[in-house]
Amino acid sequence: MTSGVSSDAPSPPTAPARDFDGLYKALLEAHPHVALNLLCGARLDGQTVILDGPTEQPRQRSRQRDKVFLVQNRDGIPADVYHVEVQVQRTEDFQERMVAYWASLALKYRRADHRIHQVVVWPLGGGYPGHFSRDRARLDYRSVNVPDDLDAGMLLAGPLAPLALWSRKAPPDLPERVADRIAATGALEEQLVQIELGMLVGGSLAAQVVEALRRRGMNDVLEQTESGREIARRNREQGLEKGLEKGLEQGHIDGMRALLRAKFGDFADLDDLARRLAARDHDGNIARIVAGATLAELHS
Repeated sequence: MTSGVSSDAPSPPTAPARDFDGLYKALLEAHPHVALNLLCGARLDGQTVILDGPTEQPRQRSRQRDKVFLVQNRDGIPADVYHVEVQVQRTEDFQERMVAYWASLALKYRRADHRIHQVVVWPLGGGYPGHFSRDRARLDYRSVNVPDDLDAGMLLAGPLAPLALWSRKAPPDLPERVADRIAATGALEEQLVQIELGMLVGGSLAAQVVEALRRRGMNDVLEQTESGREIARRNREQGLEKGLEKGLEQGHIDGMRALLRAKFGDFADLDDLARRLAARDHDGNIARIVAGATLAELHS
């Protein structure tokens, strides 16, 4: 624990937490060296990274840390303990929980043999500045606001590429480059995590990533993600609705044609007139024909 100051900076706009937490954890666990370098500024130089446990449990969300990695250094240098917390929104008790997490780590890892580093990753930005003080206690930790603090180019060069979708300084070909990185990932499970994370950005960016992945022949992988199944379901529903609308429209035209033929026989522009009358006011024009309107009046 070190000296620091509290901050009264405004909280970011609220947004649904969704599953940033679980997807970030999956990326951290799959690529600890890259994650610790980009998120924590760690230079590991080939050291072994050990995932410490236990990690967060569903019934103990306020008590367990997200991820803790242990890096054993050479030549008698104290081992580095990296505690990484993923937080979508500010909460009133968050910084007090960080103090509690530090205390539990300090009790577990002896001061002479370990150095504790705490890092909070804010996927949507707007996080606390990383300094907390209360009474005579003070805590400093690294606060990483993904949209502002991470370089999009560095993210796009590795397995954390989907995080670049939130960058405020992203390149214009961002969706294509994210899709390239996902397509180049060897393990299916990692591809699924990257796709799900990319879909959380929402809006046109998510749609562009999906289209870019489809152009790369990844429909089979997309269909295995929750987001891909939801998109397919919506497309089916929209297609059904369009089909029903088209069928209803054609039914109106066919009915109008039959009525005109029964009333006036065959004439040169029967099909064209049926389409126009059905499109303009189907029910009203049927009433006009039944009431005795002439062909000239129907054409006008």
